[in-house]
Amino acid sequence: MLRAALCAVAGHSIDRHRVWHDGTSFRTRCRTCSQPMIRDRNGWRKFDFGMDANENRGTHPVTGEVA
Repeated sequence: MLRAALCAVAGHSIDRHRVWHDGTSFRTRCRTCSQPMIRDRNGWRKFDFGMDANENRGTHPVTGEVA
């Protein structure tokens, strides 16, 4: 909870060493709160399962997770 509050104030911290491409977009997790992140034309933002999910997205190459 404290980590989420920190991200709300200071913004998410992108883990650039863990970025991967899912076939559609670049993805990673926030280093602070572990929130799934996606890169779009405006920069990095939280992954929205309702808006961003589609069958063309691949799973993580190592863990096999979707987000």
